[in-house]
Amino acid sequence: MLGAARESAAETGLRVLEARGTELEREFAFGAIRRIFEPVLMAASQAERAKLLAGAAAPAEWVIDPYEAGDDPHTRSAAGFAALHGIYWLAANVAADEPFMLSVDDLHWVDTSSLRALEYLAQRIADLPIVVLFALRPAEPGSPAALLDALRGQPGVTTLLPGALGSGAVSELVRARIPDADDEVCAACLEQSAGNPLYLEELLRAVSPDGVVTATAVKDASVPSLAERVARRTAHVDPRAPALTGAMAVLGDGGRLAMAASLTGMAEDDAAGIAHRLRRIEVLSAEDPFAFVHPLVRRSAYDQLSVTERDAVHAAAAKALSDEGASAEEVATHLASVRPAKSIAAAAGLMAAADQALGRVAPDAAIDWLERALEERAPEPEPAEILLELGMVEVAGRDLAAVEHLHAALDLTASAALRARISVALAEILVHAGQWEAGRDVMAGAVAGLDQDDTETVLEVLGYWSVVTFYDPSLVGEFDRLRDRFEELSTGETWPAYALRAMLALAKGLRGEPREEVVAQATYALEGDRLMGERAAGAWASPQALTALVAVDEFELALKACETLAEQSRLSGSFMGTTGSLGFRGWIFAKRGDLAAAEAELRIAWDLVNQAGMPLLITSAMYFLVDAVLERPGLDDVAELVHGLGLEQAFLASWGGAMMFEVRGRLRLMQGDRRGAVEDLREVTEVARALGVGPTFSPCRSALALALGPEERAEAAELITEELELARASGLPRPEGVALRAAGLLAGGKDGIAQLRASLSALERSEAALERARTQVELGAALRRAGQRAAAREPLTEGMDLAHHCGAARLVERARDELRATGARPRRVVHTGVDALTASELRVVRLAANGNSNPEIAQELYVSIKTVETHLSRAYSKLGLAGQGARAGLAEVLSPGP
Repeated sequence: MLGAARESAAETGLRVLEARGTELEREFAFGAIRRIFEPVLMAASQAERAKLLAGAAAPAEWVIDPYEAGDDPHTRSAAGFAALHGIYWLAANVAADEPFMLSVDDLHWVDTSSLRALEYLAQRIADLPIVVLFALRPAEPGSPAALLDALRGQPGVTTLLPGALGSGAVSELVRARIPDADDEVCAACLEQSAGNPLYLEELLRAVSPDGVVTATAVKDASVPSLAERVARRTAHVDPRAPALTGAMAVLGDGGRLAMAASLTGMAEDDAAGIAHRLRRIEVLSAEDPFAFVHPLVRRSAYDQLSVTERDAVHAAAAKALSDEGASAEEVATHLASVRPAKSIAAAAGLMAAADQALGRVAPDAAIDWLERALEERAPEPEPAEILLELGMVEVAGRDLAAVEHLHAALDLTASAALRARISVALAEILVHAGQWEAGRDVMAGAVAGLDQDDTETVLEVLGYWSVVTFYDPSLVGEFDRLRDRFEELSTGETWPAYALRAMLALAKGLRGEPREEVVAQATYALEGDRLMGERAAGAWASPQALTALVAVDEFELALKACETLAEQSRLSGSFMGTTGSLGFRGWIFAKRGDLAAAEAELRIAWDLVNQAGMPLLITSAMYFLVDAVLERPGLDDVAELVHGLGLEQAFLASWGGAMMFEVRGRLRLMQGDRRGAVEDLREVTEVARALGVGPTFSPCRSALALALGPEERAEAAELITEELELARASGLPRPEGVALRAAGLLAGGKDGIAQLRASLSALERSEAALERARTQVELGAALRRAGQRAAAREPLTEGMDLAHHCGAARLVERARDELRATGARPRRVVHTGVDALTASELRVVRLAANGNSNPEIAQELYVSIKTVETHLSRAYSKLGLAGQGARAGLAEVLSPGP
């Protein structure tokens, strides 16, 4: 059926790209994807290849070519998402030049990495000029059922389930082979084959075409199994034919005849003669490279070998391939097929295959090879090293299976250096998974067991220990005790030293220490490409440096760092870096008061983070979203999720939990749940005090003060005094303005109005447009309550306009209500032009105005080109743009923004 479809496509001029799954090669990382796209890239000129692999398609090259010598394969182990996205864009770029058919036979034997890529492509194929055809055997033992079901369950999939051949079809096929066959012979063939096309073909091969074929002859030729039929035909060729056929079955389709001959000790000329006869009797479809007429025929020949024969041939094949310089994965396919025998060479070969799979961005395949290496039980490498490698791959992919494997590695090794490496990897996955107490305990054990003479290991461990201790109220004293040691270690030129410098910059920024010191340490950490150019776009360290810059309102420097992070994430395929660059950009936009742009960025980041299921990422994303969630009804779905997070107590007691409490507390206050808001905001404030976190990062003290009831006015005043002192000590106008606004709201009356004016004066020296709008509205409301209705109208009107410009819908309505209370008739905000654009439309329009093409925009936003076209079409209509000059006119109609 696939063959007929391919022929039809070729006849109409449609390009055909194809692959076939094989039982022997289903462990090859991205094997099917390589068969599909490697010919395309090989046939392309250098310029064409560069075009096909441009932009987001670049990581697709990793699945074709292994990583270069010197690359850290663990960097690419975090790149699974980028690789899948890259394959999608490679397909899109190929289709942009020429629509094509993608045909994959024996899908049940396709490797897991390719299946994931095909599923990713199938989810997004509706907008591309591509038709995809798959053929598979349902319920094939050992096949990845979940992935196959996901592919078959995609919207728009048409499933064909061919039934058995009927009498007419069987008669037609029989008479094509035996023209004189009568109805009785045809009926016998139907009965003996049960209408199975393969069995019918095998039956017809077994019936002698010489002389008259009778129904009795058909029944005599029929044997119970396909294996027996193949064995019977092969044995008639030559006494040595079964051995050669078995060797060919071990090597698989595409193997070379010379190697099959050498595995059986046969002269190549003799093997060639046997292969020719095997082709004549339709066991083989090609002689050199050889191929079987059907995968089940190969399997039948393979099954004729005893277990010991299989081990011997696979072992010999592995050695022969290794001697010829075959890829590690090709060699390991045979090593893995030999029963475990505590072989050091086999374990080393399997580890090399895992390394190569990581280079091809195929962590699933790497995991399979590493698990098989463990089964070998070889004395070298020691199991703890293999388990560490396995855990590192899983940590990069945020797979919680890493926890079990890394714990096992700790239990198996006495090496201090190895225990330290294992501990850092284990603690990182535990912390991101929200298992704070367990992660903390692992790191405490690593620090206690440090060999102080091993400077490199000390730096690696203390680097992550600084993160754990700073964010944990029960350990922050340890951070302060070791701070001078951290400063000393951070002056080095290795990645851990730069990472530690980033962490120290964050501590200074969150604690309100001098701005120039924060900026100096953060920029030092980000200098060159040391931090972000290594370890998957900076791993855990890049968020620390970015947070430090945002905390002290260095938005331009932070945005520049976000661009670097995004670029390094594209190069390394880092999921963490990708979501981080989006999240921090959105946070910066929100801080500046551009909530529509913030929502557009953070929506993408939120969707990615939510799929990962990592509590630390989720709470961070929510914190970045808080102002947009409070002011934009379109994010109410995200707001609802904050109430359903189930987090362990130790995590809730850390700063990760405090961020969640702050978001929930502010939401509860907005929704009128004052008691719940007070409970949450008390939790945040207690953690902030313990850690020394000030209002440069969190205005939790003033938020709690305003949530407290009248009977707690004294406590509220103390909280605001505390925040105001911390804000002024930082020297930053934004936190001072926020604290002064809270002071004015608490004081009320004449003093309150004076405080609100002081707040507005401070905020006018900052970029925090939303905070300025909030103060203007509160000042107008206070003047209105004081009976100064005419004076109230100006700040209310200005606040409403600024809130509208910020995209703060709820603040706009608040200002309008207050204006009406003054007796004014506020003009209705007309949503036309740029203001009428949705967050997603605005994000697309801004990218288009900056000169990005539709494919580039789609790659940036992780959407399809069709989605970009739809957003632009709607935006043109809202902006009054049309015709060929519409795109060029975008820059003119857009107001300046971040």
